[in-house]
Amino acid sequence: MTYHFSDNYGALFQAYALREWFLAQGYDAQFVNYHPEHVEGGGNFELGNFFSKKNLKVLYLRFSKLKTKFFGNRQQKKNFEEFRSNYLGVNGAEYKDISDLESASLEFDLLVCGSDQIWNPSDQFGLDPVYFLNFEIKNKNVRRISYAPSFGRDEISAKYHNQLIKMIKKLDGVSARELSGVSIITNLADIEVSCVPDPTFLLNDYSKVMTPYPLKVGRYVFCYALRSRAVIGEATEMIADNLGASIYSPYNSHRRWREIGETVYPCPRQWLYLMENSDFVVTNSFHGTALSILLNKPFIVVGLREGKSSLNARALNLLEAVGLRSRFIDNSTQEIIDEILNSPIDWRMVNANICNLRMQGEAYLNDQLSKMKGDIDG
Repeated sequence: MTYHFSDNYGALFQAYALREWFLAQGYDAQFVNYHPEHVEGGGNFELGNFFSKKNLKVLYLRFSKLKTKFFGNRQQKKNFEEFRSNYLGVNGAEYKDISDLESASLEFDLLVCGSDQIWNPSDQFGLDPVYFLNFEIKNKNVRRISYAPSFGRDEISAKYHNQLIKMIKKLDGVSARELSGVSIITNLADIEVSCVPDPTFLLNDYSKVMTPYPLKVGRYVFCYALRSRAVIGEATEMIADNLGASIYSPYNSHRRWREIGETVYPCPRQWLYLMENSDFVVTNSFHGTALSILLNKPFIVVGLREGKSSLNARALNLLEAVGLRSRFIDNSTQEIIDEILNSPIDWRMVNANICNLRMQGEAYLNDQLSKMKGDIDG
């Protein structure tokens, strides 16, 4: 149970990695094709106060969805759908709400919720019980665990605390992706919580899922920017100038800012290829950060600003875990850029930390699988 349906490169690769890990252990692993309206469409309007913050957000999300549907890049949309079908194994009907799930006669021995920001409450919907596996299926003895879900921030509004405690306590095994997420849970509930890495860290080789993108230039900086051009645009241009390189930025249907370099339209597999073959990666995305690290690419992470700054906790947690806190910047002065470019990354140290993270994730999953087998044998 995750955001496997999102037309977002990072969301697809974290979903891909977790399923691949289970398949490699000899299990049949499938996505529950739950695609609720509220994640991208905002849910229902609040009656009685049309201009409330919630209604304005719902209106914005619905407008964005329609804009993407009618004016977005159709080939890219098709590329995402093909990746879900061919590499995630997602086909067939979608489940839109909890009643759809409970009437579907699902049969699994283990249900897993995570990763991505599935536990990040939205203003327009709040917490979704489905992403805490709070629904019934045919097998009453099914084991329910979380693997690396994220709250997307380092604190949660008090109005969600009671609901959060109640739903988390129903899980048989609890883990979170960030230390900040572990703290949120342990401060609210007296339960054991494991800190595990994003699923992308469970795989050590992504070469088989890459495919070439027709490159027009030799050297280039790959800029994967979400939510804002602030700082990241200037930082990318300065780095490209220093390296004598061009700039490629993947198309983003939600972009409301001036283009950074040349816009390219890769499928998910080509997106990874473009990152792998770049001279440098500049990103403000968590999964842009994660995959830059896994591919051992020189990179920087540009912090989001003002109202989005709380989202930086995700990348900072990860950078600290692998010993690369210095790759995070929130200003793009020439001095900062020069220091970054003149500070090569100790990949031997980083890869050792990656190995430790991978072992933590595998240890948690193997422990949960052993308990599942015990339930079945019993």
